[in-house]
Amino acid sequence: GQNPANAAVAVTRGAVERLNREQLQGVIAHEFSHILNGDMRLNVRMVGWLFGLTFIALAGRMIFELGGRGSGRSNDKGVGVLYVIALVMIIVGYLGALAGRILQAAVCRRRESLADASAVQFTRNPDGLKDALLKIAGLDRHGRLAAARTAEVAHMLFAAGLDRAFATHPPLAERIRALDPSFDTSALERIAKRTLADPTPDRDLEQLTSRLQETRFVVEPGAVAAAVGRIESPDIDEAARLR
Repeated sequence: GQNPANAAVAVTRGAVERLNREQLQGVIAHEFSHILNGDMRLNVRMVGWLFGLTFIALAGRMIFELGGRGSGRSNDKGVGVLYVIALVMIIVGYLGALAGRILQAAVCRRRESLADASAVQFTRNPDGLKDALLKIAGLDRHGRLAAARTAEVAHMLFAAGLDRAFATHPPLAERIRALDPSFDTSALERIAKRTLADPTPDRDLEQLTSRLQETRFVVEPGAVAAAVGRIESPDIDEAARLR
């Protein structure tokens, strides 16, 4: 979305199946932070800026191709000038795109760290997001976007770059250490694999979901409006039972 009013968070099947309630809550809070911090609009603008820089180089390549087709003795001088212009455009475009990618990665790493901190602020539970990151680190299989133009949207994906300079997310060990300064990063792989021993969702949440799916609710707007702010003992008992 372009702003919080039309924002949407998509949850993958893998996240639902492998993360328990607290872990999924931490991940959703992280993404919710991107919404409130204005990162969505920034991400869309970055796509435009990066494409604009790349387009300069693409335009230079097109001029090269057109100049080659129209070459002849009568306009060799003009074609030579076009070749020089095209070469300058290609160099400027690709250098600009390279600098843009590095800037893109640096900015996004800062925004990801901010989103982690904001997620803890929202949930008041750093262990949820930390455990989710541990589980992600231990996965033997990760999703990949199979498309030719993924670099322009790399800052929108939870994936590492080719190297540190192009990585759009801080290393998992660094993010976990920020959430838990006492965490031993050398044990990251071992702990992550242990958390994968039971990849099924939280049992209590699973049972609650099944009960809610089997129950049909008849809602009358007037009754709902009248009940706002009025908490009675049956409501408290039902909340305790669900909890």
